[in-house]
Amino acid sequence: MNVPLYGDSSRKLFSHLTTLAPSAQDSPNMTIKVAAGGFWIQSSGTWSYVEYVGGNSPTLTAPSANAKWVVVAFNPSGALVALNGSEASSPVLPTIPKDRYPIAFVYLIAGVTAITNSMVFDARPLFCNPIRSHADLADNTGTDSHPIAAITGLTAALAAKVESTALTTLLADKADQDGSNAVTFTLNKDATGTPSADVYFYVERGDSTNVAIRWNESTEKWEYTDNGSDWIVLSSFYVNDGTQEFVLKLVEATTEPTITTTGATVLWKDTDDSNRIYLVFKRGVGDQVKVELV
Repeated sequence: MNVPLYGDSSRKLFSHLTTLAPSAQDSPNMTIKVAAGGFWIQSSGTWSYVEYVGGNSPTLTAPSANAKWVVVAFNPSGALVALNGSEASSPVLPTIPKDRYPIAFVYLIAGVTAITNSMVFDARPLFCNPIRSHADLADNTGTDSHPIAAITGLTAALAAKVESTALTTLLADKADQDGSNAVTFTLNKDATGTPSADVYFYVERGDSTNVAIRWNESTEKWEYTDNGSDWIVLSSFYVNDGTQEFVLKLVEATTEPTITTTGATVLWKDTDDSNRIYLVFKRGVGDQVKVELV
């Protein structure tokens, strides 16, 4: 930093506004001159004091038609830059980006070849204009510029959130617990055309082998397994090739059981007659026969 500060002599004479004052050149051309001084600017989240020894702006260009505004400003390193507005019959000021310290508004019309003081308007801010919007902060799109720890409670909320897979499981458990008001439930509901897929109901048994009921599409039979590998047809009475087990219900009673389903068969253990075993078959309405097994 220069000692004394640039523009300090003017300040000591209470002529603060003469520091960094913009004006046309003594011999007018397409630049303006700016007096010595210094200014405060915020860059990358910190304030810095920038000195200027005094000098000239870049060469400004006249519009090809109509008129335009040009803003002469300092960049963070203390160099003068020109910000051009759009050419129009009623031009407006260009947008001034962050990290720019405006010095002068220069009004140019088509065909002008020299800038006079009537075209130069003092644009120096008298007071600091602090950052008011998050969008004006420097590096707000940089990597790690928004750590989640900076937002109260966000870390805990993210840790407690339910993953999509876990949510699916929870929803499935909820459905199992509360059941459904529907009177039907369709498996393999999107199937079309010729059926080919077997459909299963499984029972999870932890360390033991799961058991299940399935619809066997190739045989068109309901089957069950109680060991996870052998499948037995579910039927009251059926004919097979001898490879399937034939499972019958054993009834222990003192009197012959009454079968209500035609074609059904049961084994009856007569507990009132020396525990004799009978095969009881329902042939038709009112027609039930039995055969003693000896």
